[in-house]
Amino acid sequence: MIKPSDYFNELLEKAKQDDNIIGFFAVGSRGKGYENESSDYDLCLIVKNETLEEYKKKFGDKVPEVYLSVMSLAELSDYANWQSDFHWDRYDFAHVKALVDKTGEVQKIIDEKGSLPKERQEEFINAQIDAYMNGLFRSVKSYRKNDRVGIRLESAASIPHLLNMLFALEGRIAPFPDYLSRELKSRPLKKLPWPSEKLLEALLRILEDGDLKTQQELAKTVEKVCREEGYGKAFDGWEGKDKWAMEYARD
Repeated sequence: MIKPSDYFNELLEKAKQDDNIIGFFAVGSRGKGYENESSDYDLCLIVKNETLEEYKKKFGDKVPEVYLSVMSLAELSDYANWQSDFHWDRYDFAHVKALVDKTGEVQKIIDEKGSLPKERQEEFINAQIDAYMNGLFRSVKSYRKNDRVGIRLESAASIPHLLNMLFALEGRIAPFPDYLSRELKSRPLKKLPWPSEKLLEALLRILEDGDLKTQQELAKTVEKVCREEGYGKAFDGWEGKDKWAMEYARD
């Protein structure tokens, strides 16, 4: 049976030589340079419209550990649009470079999908700040009620919104959870004045038991960053509840 690496190289050469193939690239960990020896090959082959059905039958998933999607340029363009059901998959395109791009359009589409649309940025960030602060507030309320389940669930639920907002401030898509450590190590956040290691340690403490002081320290830092970036109104809308949550101390 052919090795996944050999099949990848075979597909790459085929993509370069076949005039019906206009693009070829890897997503997943290999597309971002995060792979290890056990990583799968998640690949995309972009072909001309007139050969789409033929090439879907000809290629596809034929080798274990190689997952190949065959699509037209139009299908690639439509996939994971911001308002589509697959918008959650946009991070898959972040940091990806086309290995074959015969028209110059493939990389443009990849770059667009792997980032936050500028026209959506303000609305998205404000919504994520609001959701994050709601989780923080409810977590602190759970502290007041000595509700251990509420503390942990509410604080944990706030973290995806926090990450969405922090990455969106830089026009980036927040990574999938199992990519977060690698993303922050190789491409640290620039606007948060914490090193990646400190942020990850804080997230782990919050996930472990909803640590109140860690949540408050992080929230104060995040508020300062957001205000500097022009997103103070999202905090002002909490009418003091944010300050209460950030300053509350257990008896």
